[in-house]
Amino acid sequence: MEFFLNNKTVIYNGDPELPLLSYLRENCGIVSSKDGCAPQAACGSCTVQLNEKAVLACVIPMKKVAAGRVTTIEGLGEYRQQVYANAFVNSGGVQCGFCIPGFVMQANALIGRNPDPSRTEIAKALTPNLCRCTGYKKIVDAISCAANAIRAEEEIRPRETSGYIGTAHLKYDAQSLVLGKHQFTDDIRMDGMRYGALKFSDHPRARVIRIDIAAAREAPGVLCVLTAADVPGKRFVGLIRQDWPHMIAEGEVTRYIGDVLAGAVAETEQMAREAVEQIRVEYEVLPTITDPQDAMQPGRPMVHPGTDSNVLSRSRTGRGDVAAAEATSAYISRGTYRTQCIEHGYMEPECAIAYPSQNGLDILSQGQGVYEDRKQIASLMGWPEERVRVIMVPNGGGFGGKEDLSVQGHAALMAHMLQMPVKVRLNRAESINMHPKRHPVRMDYSVGCDANGKLTFVRAKFIGDTGAYASVGMKVLERC
Repeated sequence: MEFFLNNKTVIYNGDPELPLLSYLRENCGIVSSKDGCAPQAACGSCTVQLNEKAVLACVIPMKKVAAGRVTTIEGLGEYRQQVYANAFVNSGGVQCGFCIPGFVMQANALIGRNPDPSRTEIAKALTPNLCRCTGYKKIVDAISCAANAIRAEEEIRPRETSGYIGTAHLKYDAQSLVLGKHQFTDDIRMDGMRYGALKFSDHPRARVIRIDIAAAREAPGVLCVLTAADVPGKRFVGLIRQDWPHMIAEGEVTRYIGDVLAGAVAETEQMAREAVEQIRVEYEVLPTITDPQDAMQPGRPMVHPGTDSNVLSRSRTGRGDVAAAEATSAYISRGTYRTQCIEHGYMEPECAIAYPSQNGLDILSQGQGVYEDRKQIASLMGWPEERVRVIMVPNGGGFGGKEDLSVQGHAALMAHMLQMPVKVRLNRAESINMHPKRHPVRMDYSVGCDANGKLTFVRAKFIGDTGAYASVGMKVLERC
């Protein structure tokens, strides 16, 4: 079939069901369209134009592109690229930047059919696009500014700033974020790079009786299959308490569906994922432990073996004579309040690339702490930290959800085993299953005041649910 891509004729003879996003990123090297949730069509990061309409490239099969015109940011032309870049930067409408190229393409389609959109019309057009950083108001500001300039055929120049403390300053190198030129980890390509995929637990709590990787090893394109037995150093990681097995071994009990049992490396990501599907696991399914109050009761099973309590930590603080203040209070209010478990919802799923270096391993990480990553990866490898270099790739959002080690260690193990670059990337569903969440907290309060409404005392007891592993649970409760 034949179609136009950024005003150039293209002939395509491949799979008609291949998503347009995969074609753009993998076949053409056009990575301005980001993969935030493919193929869920839920985030809008992959927005492009097809026949002047904004579409989500992750769910458009190539057969629908036949004889059509596909436009990405690269095809907008220098004038519009500069207008959008400077409008977003001047307005403060770009922060992590992962989602912004999708907003630009959605805005360009809107301006094409409505050169003078109202703020309400802009907001409505942006319904398919999610952002976790800006709160949307400044994005609407930026698009309104761009529409005004395009309608008047005027340029937008970067706002001049002094850089002094107390004055507004433009975000560093933000034009490249707006135009999709900044390379997030999944945008990076290396010669000879292979791809890893992970086998997660099928049950939140189950004893792993047997992991059969024989069929996976024989799958097309597979280079190796790893299990816990292939970890050369210490298998347990953690920011504060090392209680999190980077891979669960046979005979051990899983603690949530984000636990990794094995991993496969193959010539392509699709081959690696298909190989993982061939891994067979025999389980003894066990009752789950999901409620913190119930987990603290006598006789309940221990989440972690070798412990005598499911309580991670206790923090206490106090000031003054609370009993006396309570006795003299005119009014007292008592209540129990709860916050919910919250998914961080950052737009960029976890991804890491590891490759051999002269000293040991280099890892490209989108985590939130390269030194913590380095310490944990070195422990996994059984090496001194000097043999591991972790390079921060500015990430597409984190908000605390990328503090813990996720795929960086798996990529490191795979790259060391094969002595070649390996990328490991989670899809959206895997990301939500794997990374820790913002803790739900039960809060029991007693609050008193005098006759004039002045507070006299507060007594509070908080119980937080840190999930399967410690992560930074004790620090969160200290802040509560």
